[in-house]
Amino acid sequence: MKATLPRLTLSPHHEAFTLRNNIHHYPTRPEQHMHQDVDAQEFAQTQHGRVLLNCYAREVAMQEHNLAVRAPEHTRQVPPALRNHRGQILDIQLPRLHSRLCVGVQQVSVTGNYEYSTAIYLQTPAHPENHWKEASWRDLADLIISDLSQRENTPYNHDLLSQIEESIDTMQHFMEARGTGQSGLASQTPLQKYIASEQHLLTGHPFHPTPKSRSGWTRTEEKLYSPEHGSRLQLRYFQLPRAWIISDSLDGATTDQLLSNLTEHGLLAAPGHAIVPLHPWQADWLLRQPRIIRAVLEGDIKDLGSSGQHFYPTASIRTMLAGRADAFLKLSLNLRITNCIRNNARHELAAALTASRLYRGMKAEMQTHFPHFHALEERAYLSMSFPDTTTGNKREHKEIEDGFGLVIREGLSTQLAQGITPMICASLFGNGQAGREDVANLIERYAHRQGLPLSQGMRLWFASYAELAIYPIFYLLFEKGIAFEPHMQNTIIGLGPDGGPARFILRDLELTRLTPRSHALTDGLEIDQKTRSEICCSDEAGWTRIGYCLLVNNICEVIATLANGNHDLYLDLWGCLRNVLQAYLARFPNLEAARRIQGLLSGEALPVKGNLLIRFLKQPDRQAAYLPLYHPLGVVTGTRPLL
Repeated sequence: MKATLPRLTLSPHHEAFTLRNNIHHYPTRPEQHMHQDVDAQEFAQTQHGRVLLNCYAREVAMQEHNLAVRAPEHTRQVPPALRNHRGQILDIQLPRLHSRLCVGVQQVSVTGNYEYSTAIYLQTPAHPENHWKEASWRDLADLIISDLSQRENTPYNHDLLSQIEESIDTMQHFMEARGTGQSGLASQTPLQKYIASEQHLLTGHPFHPTPKSRSGWTRTEEKLYSPEHGSRLQLRYFQLPRAWIISDSLDGATTDQLLSNLTEHGLLAAPGHAIVPLHPWQADWLLRQPRIIRAVLEGDIKDLGSSGQHFYPTASIRTMLAGRADAFLKLSLNLRITNCIRNNARHELAAALTASRLYRGMKAEMQTHFPHFHALEERAYLSMSFPDTTTGNKREHKEIEDGFGLVIREGLSTQLAQGITPMICASLFGNGQAGREDVANLIERYAHRQGLPLSQGMRLWFASYAELAIYPIFYLLFEKGIAFEPHMQNTIIGLGPDGGPARFILRDLELTRLTPRSHALTDGLEIDQKTRSEICCSDEAGWTRIGYCLLVNNICEVIATLANGNHDLYLDLWGCLRNVLQAYLARFPNLEAARRIQGLLSGEALPVKGNLLIRFLKQPDRQAAYLPLYHPLGVVTGTRPLL
């Protein structure tokens, strides 16, 4: 049986130890259930209780100053089960409901990246003052939804409760199917390791209330199409009139010919027609829609069935990796996954190619400054439009038309050929025990091959990662006015032979935003007004996107995973980050960069997305609120030189 991941305690008096030499066991941590004979339902329920607490702590309790972290002896009326807890107590007050939550954590975390080590305990008016009960996921969900209902003066959101339960059932199903599973780094080839990293995200976003919600799939469909089941599938193909096709490509090739070469479907279109690939679930969904049924009966659309090479669903579910890794194919799914229906709106497809065209114009410059950064191009898109169905700005069949939308994206074959092992960042950071184990193995191997003590190897690994990630993304924002979306699922770390960070690879450019600094770059591009209005944003909105996606969703998770509950190491890594930010500013002086970076180093808050609030308020994702999140950069000092 594989050992559980240890706590890192970096003693300055004993530098030769390994991660495996210093193990502390916290049997109530749900991640360890993957390595013990514990019920999958218990795992899923415990995990969701904790992500709900993550969300509530960041988005509500911290904002209202109703949260504290103290030693047990300094916590009033501590739950009896926590009196001898060896770590800290996270204490959250809910004054609107006259209730209180307490849970053991391993360290103080200003950013809310807590490592829970005990059950969560609840005190409510229904119990005597000193009586505590162990809170189930349903207790927590009901408490949080009730509190938000009072705060927002809105009815109780029963839909959110149902979506949480659905997410729990889905996670439980994955746990039962995969058991202990296989770590991504246990695979044999770099390509297999990459596929495993995409398909091993069993717990999902640690700051989302419904990380595994998928409204509309049966259990049979989940087994066929979910990456967590290690699925591999053929696509379905429809023949459509060529006059209905809307497409564009970077290099002028017809998109349907590019698709034919990529998918190897071997099908021959009738004169005046084109062949379009679809996710098999999407094909079944479309064939149930009255407008498609009519088109099939009239002979305009023909279902050609499954064919061609097999594709691997990646973490986003709708994006497929070709078997040779030479391309990704981002398909539409009229299925709600976490927040949104995942079909490809026409303006998003156009925005993806616009971002790729812009980046091509500065790629040589970027490679000069940042040779280890790579943005995967969106090379072509395709959608469709029924004839004479648009009245003014209203598209009568928008949902169906967008349901055919797809993007051809550059693959990873070049990186693989260069000896790089790509891993989606979300598989290593914010991925529970599986991610921590992979990171522990990486750091041990890296430190050993660098001939460094483990503590120095850890700091050097993180500093390398932070520089690879931050430098090019900041440069694009501050020098070019381009704000990509470098969150955990949109970024890939390329590992070198020693396990160290060797590439930072960005993907999914459809939600790229352009600040005023970039507008001169777009003048030579033919961009329709709808696309331009979608992709242009203010300087503040551009910074909000990078501050959240790169620094909060990405870097904060990296620090929390590497620190693994060790507070001294946690602060040391923040000190490393301070060094990286200062070094960027010294290398690329810029007034806007100086304003933002000096603000962070002086303690200005980062923006954090309100994932819980947006789900509770039933608002579209683009209306999400961004809240202030404080961090240690203003109080830590830069670390000593690494070598």
